[in-house]
Amino acid sequence: MSSKPLLVIDGSGSTVFAGVLDQNDRWLAQVQREGAPLEDLFPTIESALQEAGTHLNEISAYLYCEGPGSVLGLRLCAMAIETWIRLYPETAKLYKYNSLQLCALALLHDSPDLQEALLVSDWKKGAWNALTIESGKPISIDVIDDTELVSWKGPLYHLPQRKGWQSPPPGAQTIEYSPARIAEVCQHPMFLQATKGVQLYSACINTFQKWTPTRHRA
Repeated sequence: MSSKPLLVIDGSGSTVFAGVLDQNDRWLAQVQREGAPLEDLFPTIESALQEAGTHLNEISAYLYCEGPGSVLGLRLCAMAIETWIRLYPETAKLYKYNSLQLCALALLHDSPDLQEALLVSDWKKGAWNALTIESGKPISIDVIDDTELVSWKGPLYHLPQRKGWQSPPPGAQTIEYSPARIAEVCQHPMFLQATKGVQLYSACINTFQKWTPTRHRA
């Protein structure tokens, strides 16, 4: 990465976060607000840039959260970044990270002896985004239903969403979402992924119905 600072933008959680990292993954500024993304995203980013003493035309790359999380927050962040990389094409490098992976890596950082766990966040009623930790490492993220969740017997952690469809799973330990932990896990090989455009996480699985040459009836 360039020696110029990097701008971190995260609207996935219950708060709005913006921060500026230097080339050594140290925070030059970080601002987190409790407000809604529509009203508070741009003031939060402006405050972070002012605190760091930098401007958008001096940013070398954007680190953004792909989700899962607040749909509105994620889309507003995507819109902002897509606009700025056109206004300042020299800062068009993009790196995405996943909110569940961030929480899992922070959890493993705090509990290095943890070998097995399940970390879930709300997707829709009766379904969960789930990240499994095996042998002390985060594995791929899947969608599981309530039946699969109940069958899990190991340590269970829950990442709340801005607007949840359902109550936390029984027996789950709630995790606080903290984008500031990025500085601690930034160099993990599974964390940041370079992208050519802003890409948001989607748990949806496309299904297709076979076409038949008959008239459809109600």
